[in-house]
Amino acid sequence: MREAVQAYFDLFNAGDGAAIAALYAEDAQVIDPVGTEPKLGMAAISEFYAVATQGGTKLERTGPTCIADKSAAFSFKVHVAGIKPEDTAIDVALPTGPMIIDVIDVFDFNDDGKITQMRAYWGPSNISQ
Repeated sequence: MREAVQAYFDLFNAGDGAAIAALYAEDAQVIDPVGTEPKLGMAAISEFYAVATQGGTKLERTGPTCIADKSAAFSFKVHVAGIKPEDTAIDVALPTGPMIIDVIDVFDFNDDGKITQMRAYWGPSNISQ
C-alpha cells in the first residue's frame, strides 16, 4: 500500500493520468472531494486523472502514510498553477488562478493491491491563494 501511495505521488507529479488510473481496480470509485458524486469505473477515473494532472498541478506530501487494515491515509498539498473555468476535474466550484489545497486522501485496497476506493477530504476552508 505504501508503494502504491508513493507511485500515486510520482505519477501525478509526472502528469501521467493513465498510469495513475492503472493503480485502481476496474470497478473502483473516486470521491473527490467527499460529498460529491463518485467517479465510478475505469473510464470515469481515467478521465478524472487526465484532467487533474494537466496544467502543471503538483502534489507535496505533508505527513506519513498511515496504514490500517486494507486502507492507507495520507496528507498532502495540491499546488495548482491555475484553474480556468472550463477545467472540471472535480465537481465543485474552485477559484480561478493559482492556489494550494490541503487534502487528506484515504485509499482502500483489494487483495491484489489495487485501489478500490479513494476518498479525498477537503473543502473551501482548505484552499489558499
